[in-house]
Amino acid sequence: MKNLSLYKLMKIFIAVSAGVILLAASFYIATVINNFTSENAQIQTTAANRVSIELQKNILITNNVSDYVSENTQRIDNIESYLKNNPSEYAEYCLNHEPYFNWPDTSKDFFIKNPTLQKIEIRLMDSNKEFQATTQNTSGRIVNTKRKNIHNMLYSSIINPQQETVVGVVGAQFNDDTIKETLSQLENTRHMQVWALTEDDRPVFQYFDKNVTQKEKDLVKKAIDRKQTKNIPGFVENVRTVDNEYRILVLYDKQALNLILINRIAGVIAIAAIILFALFVSFMAIFDHYRKQLNLIISTTHAVSENDSEARIDTTDSRFEDLTILSNSINHMLDEINNNINTIYKLRIAQQEAHMKSLQAQISPHFMANTLEYIRMSALDIGASDLAKVVYNFAALLRSNVSSQVQTTLKKEAKLVGNYVYLYQVRFPDKLAYQIVIPKELEQVKLPKFSLQPLVENYFIHGVNFAQNNNALEVKAYLKDKRVVIEVIDNGKHLNSQELEKINKKIKQPIVSDMSIGLQNVYARMKNYTKNFAMEISNNIYGGITVKLSFDYEI
Repeated sequence: MKNLSLYKLMKIFIAVSAGVILLAASFYIATVINNFTSENAQIQTTAANRVSIELQKNILITNNVSDYVSENTQRIDNIESYLKNNPSEYAEYCLNHEPYFNWPDTSKDFFIKNPTLQKIEIRLMDSNKEFQATTQNTSGRIVNTKRKNIHNMLYSSIINPQQETVVGVVGAQFNDDTIKETLSQLENTRHMQVWALTEDDRPVFQYFDKNVTQKEKDLVKKAIDRKQTKNIPGFVENVRTVDNEYRILVLYDKQALNLILINRIAGVIAIAAIILFALFVSFMAIFDHYRKQLNLIISTTHAVSENDSEARIDTTDSRFEDLTILSNSINHMLDEINNNINTIYKLRIAQQEAHMKSLQAQISPHFMANTLEYIRMSALDIGASDLAKVVYNFAALLRSNVSSQVQTTLKKEAKLVGNYVYLYQVRFPDKLAYQIVIPKELEQVKLPKFSLQPLVENYFIHGVNFAQNNNALEVKAYLKDKRVVIEVIDNGKHLNSQELEKINKKIKQPIVSDMSIGLQNVYARMKNYTKNFAMEISNNIYGGITVKLSFDYEI
């Protein structure tokens, strides 16, 4: 009976040890699956991002060509003459029209400025001919019109600026070797396909890694032809929208993914099985000879199974060298299991933190400001100085918003206001005039950040009328009786006496909630950061409102 009882104890010990090992293996397998899923999603996101960036560049180039042609009717008429007449007649047409414009020469310039451009097509609605130019023939040639849009080509409409009607279309094809080389450097064992599609599911870009079979290509192509690109059977897909006109599909073959996952898990299962088998055989061989030490081992492992992760076998009795080695090995194994569990847990937490930081970086205003700077430089590169100036002013506003500074100078605050008003003036160039006058001796006067901008913003919310052409705004500062006076003057609309009395009283009241008006917020901050501050809102002779701020002069 005693031997039977010990046998049962041996089985319990083996079961407990197996449970610990299986638990660790299961946890590791779960981590492998989670990491594998995250890895697949990361590769898909990276592929979609890189194709999206390249596609947006190509869309911009295509739009630049169409915008250039659409800039005036003379260019459209010139291209129409090129398509209708022979070379000598077209040359005479160019010479007889001012300013001189020759479309084949212009076509060469587009290829020089855009090295990735491979082909340009120009089609006009009323012509049965079209212009085609390639990198081999940048001057182009005239061919019969193909009315159907072809794959791997981006299109942009030509619009008559006088009639505001579509009179033709520009097609552009680009060299995609660079982006395909970039995609090939990603993990290629997943049978990855990348497709860029238009709204009507016309492919404009395709990429297949070296493992994609013809059958897989045909399955996806058939789904695209049928316009059934959502949840294509047999594929894991990631969809990205670009400019609300294009979709990027990143597809994995599910069987390939399952095979990769099985290969990764199989090794863990095999190791766990080997450990379990070795454990069983070892204890069966030594059980009858070393009961006491074995019982100690059983009790220790049982403690481990009861969630005592610090329990270890006592090896002070070293009379039996082999049992001592075994005990030390089990102790080491438990340490490794404990360390592995802790390590895996920490890695998982670190991964989650890294993911959160990545998300934060994507929406960071600083990241947005840097991106705007890149757009500004790109605009300058293509000669769009007005666009570059708009981007610069918007980026300046963005940087000011994210700055941690509480105080600023009157000069910097005036510049912030200038940037803000400029963005409105760009949108309504003939409907708004503004003036900001800051004397040099007052430029370094300190005041809270965003003290003037809310006052100007108030005008655009309540006073401006862009249906009229005489909107005007003035911000000026001057020194009077050793006090700094700042006035924000507009010609928006008057307030009645009751409204003026109410708002002048309201701004001086303490802020008791987050529902305070902007003027009240300005008053509270200026009151804290300047001496003997006063603020008054009144009607002016221009038909609008004047907000007057004054405080003791200090630098």
